[in-house]
Amino acid sequence: MKKKIGVVPKAKFGDSSASNMVDYYYLGNNYVKRVTDAGCIPIGIAASDGWVAEELLDLCDGFLVQGGQEFSPYHFQIIHHAVTKGKRYLGICMGQQLIYAYFELRRRVEARGYTGDLVKAICEYLDEQGPDFSVLEAVPNHYSELLPRGSEDATKHDVNIVPGTLLHRVLGKDTMRIASFHYLQTPPAQKLLPINAWSAKGDGVVEGSEYGDHILGVQGHPEVDDLLPELFQFLAKD
Repeated sequence: MKKKIGVVPKAKFGDSSASNMVDYYYLGNNYVKRVTDAGCIPIGIAASDGWVAEELLDLCDGFLVQGGQEFSPYHFQIIHHAVTKGKRYLGICMGQQLIYAYFELRRRVEARGYTGDLVKAICEYLDEQGPDFSVLEAVPNHYSELLPRGSEDATKHDVNIVPGTLLHRVLGKDTMRIASFHYLQTPPAQKLLPINAWSAKGDGVVEGSEYGDHILGVQGHPEVDDLLPELFQFLAKD
């Protein structure tokens, strides 16, 4: 039976003075295509004011969290669901950064001795810190302007994969070439999660992290073409 994979959109909300018609959730077609090509059934994850019905998450066998600019509450809902239910999770760009953000923010609210709902405690912590707060670090020279279709190779650079990691087992190779559009990264010195890939530019930029055998993240954009199918086939496995 085909796996049902929740494809998780990025969100954009207007400020209070803007028309409510500018609020939207955005699903990238390439993500849906790659999930379909992997033999899975893509399910668009629909949120309401930043939150998703748990019943919708229960329907999914795994999740693909696509790239974006900022986290919404449902992002933390979904990775918490995947971590606690043992479901496969593939994070791309922002979805990769979410893995570290979840575990770091979880560590901080647990150190406070929170009570109640963990995801809500994380979101309340973020609201308290304010819009300029980030658990991520800036990274230079890894963002290219989005190029016309057919010019994907011009955005790519090489990445060195850490031997013995989940990513190494999934791809079965020591390097990959991947499109790069990111300007934030997981802190290189963090100790919470295994880092599974580093930029081959020699600039010390983290290109992926993971947790256990079911949570996998890559910083680049493998969805731009069909040259890294193994990453999406990871979602189709038991």
